[in-house]
Amino acid sequence: MAARAGVTKRRISYVPATAPDAPSLSFMEDLFADEFPEAFGSSGNNPKSEVKSILDLPAEVLAIVCQDLSNLDIKRLRLTCKILAKNVDLRINRVYVSPNRANLQCLQKILDHPRYRHQVHELVWDDAQLEEYPDVEDFSRVVTLDEANSKRDIESMLEWYTVSDESDDEELKQFEHDDFFMEDGRLTEVAKGILLRHNTQSAKDVLAQNATRMSIEDSWDHYQDLYREEQEIMSRQLDVAALRQVLRACPNLRRVTLTSAIWYPWNTHAYRNSPFLQSLPPGFRKPSVWPWLTYRPQSTPAQAAYISKTLRMPILEKTGSLPREFRGYSILVSTLLNMRQSSISEFIIDPAMETTGISHQLFTTENADWLNTVSLASILPLTSLKLAVNSYGAKKHSPNSYLRSGHIQAVLRNLPLLKHFDLSPNCRARRDENSVASDLFSWRDIIPADLVERLKTLTIRNAYMHFDSVYDMVVTMLNAEHITLDNVFTHSDRGRPTYYSLFRGLWIHYETTQIAKTRPAFTIVEPIDVGPAGRYRARLTCEEVSYWLHGDEYHVGCPFEDRFAVQIGDGVGWVVDDRDPEFAMLASEWERTPEGRRWLDERRMAL
Repeated sequence: MAARAGVTKRRISYVPATAPDAPSLSFMEDLFADEFPEAFGSSGNNPKSEVKSILDLPAEVLAIVCQDLSNLDIKRLRLTCKILAKNVDLRINRVYVSPNRANLQCLQKILDHPRYRHQVHELVWDDAQLEEYPDVEDFSRVVTLDEANSKRDIESMLEWYTVSDESDDEELKQFEHDDFFMEDGRLTEVAKGILLRHNTQSAKDVLAQNATRMSIEDSWDHYQDLYREEQEIMSRQLDVAALRQVLRACPNLRRVTLTSAIWYPWNTHAYRNSPFLQSLPPGFRKPSVWPWLTYRPQSTPAQAAYISKTLRMPILEKTGSLPREFRGYSILVSTLLNMRQSSISEFIIDPAMETTGISHQLFTTENADWLNTVSLASILPLTSLKLAVNSYGAKKHSPNSYLRSGHIQAVLRNLPLLKHFDLSPNCRARRDENSVASDLFSWRDIIPADLVERLKTLTIRNAYMHFDSVYDMVVTMLNAEHITLDNVFTHSDRGRPTYYSLFRGLWIHYETTQIAKTRPAFTIVEPIDVGPAGRYRARLTCEEVSYWLHGDEYHVGCPFEDRFAVQIGDGVGWVVDDRDPEFAMLASEWERTPEGRRWLDERRMAL
């Protein structure tokens, strides 16, 4: 083509734009586009008009292309082009219902959209109700207390970043807590620099909160508006009406989640980033919210007395209901029952790793909420259930306790399709002994034997069990694919009730029992105490247990040690954090950090 255009070929690295023998692309296209359309991505008499791009793809193909993009990236693409805005939908598979305007307005827009409402498969009910503060002094006292706790958590985060930094900057590792905050509570330049070095969401959120910090007075004014708005919506039951609308308008709804974890005071970033949280003004200083009468470690005497009185009082009448703090559960169950909703296959009570949940009073005596729960269980085709109980105030070792009354078992008997069960009886403290009512848990008092036999996955959290009961439960699970024991402590009148003994017994059982089925995988989680610098750490092992348990070497590779304290062996598995989903380190690497070495030294001294 160059020869026919009268251009001499030359091997040069640069051709000036003004060179007379260097024709433009448009000139070459005018000459040869009809004869060589593939060379210019065009054809026919109007070559430029038929150039193809991603915008010419069918909407179905565009949707497939965008599947690997985040919702934020999709939002940005939709803003750049009308065609993309029309043909590429946001992934809206979850809606939030709670007594605040932001969540309800966002929900209404989704329900009014011709396509988005068909994408929704999860409804999240935010059960975190705001507390009333009559004056700015009360508000300031709570915020100041929360910020003191947050300050300690941020100091721990900064300390972790400095000691785990892989750089050779020794000066960076010499900073102490006094170097991180100014007198007014704002971050120093040193602290900002450390956070900027680490590209985590927690670090970004701490920096953003520090840069846009509101005054106490402005925060109190805004909080008063939020509180009045919430009270009005609850009094008019607008959130209940919104719940009914979701159940009617979303044909593909499959999961209902009741959570208390939207507004926990220790979250530097949102556990669930609801429209409500996104609508809060930058720098808003929010006070702590403790849903479901959760144990408050720094409560006032009046608050502690109210929690104790409310949770220790049984529901005496069959027409009685749970305390008003559990309003969300009562509304969800009664509404689902009245609307005869039959598409829900998953019911989740999500306390986000905290030892709380629905009050034990629900399962202690017959009451209206329990009767509705039993009736609802017979209607919903549930395949997955997550149940968490607030045991605070329960009578220990009582036959009428929620652990022995048979009321939980009565609900489970009405779930013939259940395959996945996650139970947090919370009868063993995870860290604070005052947060739960310690008691012995027997699975046969809670879970029907025929259900255990057909379950595919089972998770038990925060439980104190007989050693023989745990072994019996595991070997009864004939169809299990995965079993998780999270903070399960065992007791025995004979022998050593340790994971070491338990899994050696299971190894022999699986080796000698000829069952033509896949053996289950196991996950074991043990919370550990590493002091205020990381008081929510936990040891976790999964692959190591399954590899050894289903292997051929009985005497080699057991991931447990025969001791009563932390039973997972040194350097085995992972170290995670209950309140920081971003934190996960190989145990072998964590044990080489100052935090890990300190924990190892303290543990060895205690042996």
